[in-house]
Amino acid sequence: MKKNSGKDNIVGIHAVRILLKVRPFDVYEIYLSDINSSKFEEIKNEAKKNSIVIQKISNNKIYEISNVKSHQGVLAIAKKKEEITEKDIPTYLKSRPENNILLILDEVSDPRNLGACLRICDAFNVSAVIIKDHDSVNINETVKKVAAGSAETTPVIRVKNISRVLDMLKKNNYWIYGASDKASKDVNIVKFKTPIALVIGGEASGLRKKTIECCDYTLKITMNGVVESLNMAVATGILVNTIYSKIK
Repeated sequence: MKKNSGKDNIVGIHAVRILLKVRPFDVYEIYLSDINSSKFEEIKNEAKKNSIVIQKISNNKIYEISNVKSHQGVLAIAKKKEEITEKDIPTYLKSRPENNILLILDEVSDPRNLGACLRICDAFNVSAVIIKDHDSVNINETVKKVAAGSAETTPVIRVKNISRVLDMLKKNNYWIYGASDKASKDVNIVKFKTPIALVIGGEASGLRKKTIECCDYTLKITMNGVVESLNMAVATGILVNTIYSKIK
């Protein structure tokens, strides 16, 4: 594990509520736009239980600090989470033997897509999300707001080289499945071997050729309408749901 110095700004009722349940010891203070509002009752109770100071703040000030318009009138200042480093991935995965799916995003530039993918991963007990250290969005306030608390429950592991990580996963008995519109098999007819690393390409160009070469199998979502492709998060949801239903 790698310690992360500095602080995180976390906005949104669900994101702050989960933060207080998962790591209240890392929360420095909480700001609310309306301290008397009943919609913040659970947050106030958890803060009181953990002796965390709550202060009043304007909605405009929350936006100024977080740069998130849909902040829902709540802001938490917390210690940054510890990061899982690339070399620690095998040890981390062995600590979660019941989790058979790992998600790898080969370039993700939209924070809302990443946040939505984290929410999907939490719903289906995915071990972690691996993204590139460069050419990928930072884990910012928007990502955490859209993730609605799942940024706390699903680790995001930033790595330098996706191909190197895929090779390491193969050596640790993972089967690599790449999502590509050029694949010959639909996800519904693929027979999966576990544990699984599902690799999904970036919003603009999909999986890179070098990444596809590292995959054991490729699969696709058959499109029956006039639309030729799906949003990254939507595709992730369909694929993870289908895989989960086939291996559980």
